[in-house]
Amino acid sequence: MAKPPSVRTPEAPLAADQMPLFYRQIATLDAARCAGKSLKMSIGFEFARNTNVVMLNGAEFEQAARAYPIVFASAPNPAALAILGVRQAENLFVDANGDWRQNTYIPAYVRRYPFIFHRSEDGQQYTLCIDEAAGALEDGTERPLFVDDAPSEIAKGALEFCAAYQRDNEATREFVRELAKQQLLVPNQAQITLPGGESLALAGFELIDRAKFDALPSFVLTDWRKRGWLGLAYAHFISLGSFADLIERAGKKQVLM
Repeated sequence: MAKPPSVRTPEAPLAADQMPLFYRQIATLDAARCAGKSLKMSIGFEFARNTNVVMLNGAEFEQAARAYPIVFASAPNPAALAILGVRQAENLFVDANGDWRQNTYIPAYVRRYPFIFHRSEDGQQYTLCIDEAAGALEDGTERPLFVDDAPSEIAKGALEFCAAYQRDNEATREFVRELAKQQLLVPNQAQITLPGGESLALAGFELIDRAKFDALPSFVLTDWRKRGWLGLAYAHFISLGSFADLIERAGKKQVLM
């Protein structure tokens, strides 16, 4: 059984080639490193400007489907993904001020930043870390991460958020593995022509084959209903309608450029 997550003493930082999306300088959260530091109320979303896709957990599908196409990647690491833009390195939901589009759901992967879990080599321990390159800490004691060398309520909140994210992520990977096992995922690409005439090709993702899904035997559907997976599949189908909004937004941005 895996040990519960914790805020721990310092460990060696991860190498640059091991960094996940957005993260550049991950270090363990500890009292010595955070002494005399306060967590800023906000760092904005400038860090997410140059990505057009982020990981998405199944628990988010219903809300995310209203804004983002939800697609999948079955290999090498099973994942669900939210498409944020139709051009490489362009997030259509971050404006010139580094703010996320108002009244739009923000994926948990984005909201988690600058915090993240680091898993031990044996997979039995998760340690709360922070990206020191995020500029999220400032001098002061208004919003400390540690009080008298013990994690503050803010640090505990970050720990709980990352723990919930990790649980949801593992459950989502199980769902994607099952999609692959049932041979429902098919490679796809979107051929897009913007209103101004620019042609784009968005590739490297997979969709659920609707015909194969509809042909699943009843015992599989019953099992999926119990697991909450049917709702995830239907949210995926509904989300594909969001491609039209992305194309419209990309076209408007093209006119302004």
